[in-house]
Amino acid sequence: MSEAAEVPDGVDSAAPAQPGRGRVWISLAAQRRRLQMSARQLLKRGGAEVQALALRGVPDVPLDWLRRVSHAAMLAQGAESWTGTLGGHRVHRYAFAGRGKDRPVLLLHGLGGSADSMMTLVAPLLPLSARIVLLELPGHGRSPPPAAGPLAARDYGQVVTAAVDRLHADFRSKVVVIGNSLGGALALYAAHREPDKVAGVVGLNPAGADLSEEALAVLPESFADELTGAARMAQLLFHRTPWLFWLVARDFARGWSSPVVQRILDDARHERDRSLGIDVLSAIRAPVLILWGVQDRLLPATSAQDFRRHIPGAQVELIPNCGHIPQLEQPAYTRRRVREFVEKLKT
Repeated sequence: MSEAAEVPDGVDSAAPAQPGRGRVWISLAAQRRRLQMSARQLLKRGGAEVQALALRGVPDVPLDWLRRVSHAAMLAQGAESWTGTLGGHRVHRYAFAGRGKDRPVLLLHGLGGSADSMMTLVAPLLPLSARIVLLELPGHGRSPPPAAGPLAARDYGQVVTAAVDRLHADFRSKVVVIGNSLGGALALYAAHREPDKVAGVVGLNPAGADLSEEALAVLPESFADELTGAARMAQLLFHRTPWLFWLVARDFARGWSSPVVQRILDDARHERDRSLGIDVLSAIRAPVLILWGVQDRLLPATSAQDFRRHIPGAQVELIPNCGHIPQLEQPAYTRRRVREFVEKLKT
């Protein structure tokens, strides 16, 4: 979808469910026009320092505001939305009824993200799957923060395996698990823990490979200056930053500094849950497709090599002109490869 089409489509999606929310998309369209001028060119081509300066002329839109619009749009497209307990934690989920007979699909977002980042994959899966579930990890999106404080990666893994167990029991069919970044690592973990319940895994620039000290040094801690932090996160995550991200970039940088995110990074820096480990990766028996954006600056390129080396039979494909979030930067290619992979899986 072109940038020019994104906002009108957002209006059409949001308006039927909650007409007032459609005005928010109209407001976003106005903000986009404001970015057409010199500030947008600086954000597109400048370095981090220039981008931080240019961001002074860009509206500071709260992520929660944008997520409320996404929520309305997803409901308008037929999503169920509820919060319940999985793995001992309260979590929010969206779900779409597909036209397939089996093969439920579980979609998992990345660290600091939310379900809407995976929404681009729903449409190609609807003809293939009986149900597509978008899980929001504890403390992310609409899921409440864990009562006992931020979770370790293994705790998120328990939530995901509980979601796999639930879908497997409901449909008596193996589950396809698809995740980006941390969600990709959790998808691989679920395949290891539940070999009889996972039909296949798609990892979109997944975490979980071993990280060197040099690679860990790239992962940012909290940002003293939110403008610098916003520009830095854009450079780490994207090859070409989507215009919409610039509106929420400062709030995303604030969220990256949150205890929920920093707990995972601190654990990795102190060699707790730094990687899934070779023993886990080499024991995975489900079919695995890894799609890796070549211009990812958040995770090292050696990760793709490690997945190819250690996961038996894994397909590892490199996507040029793409950063850390393939489903957003190269959505057409990512949707096609995900659809083809799921079509070939045996239930």
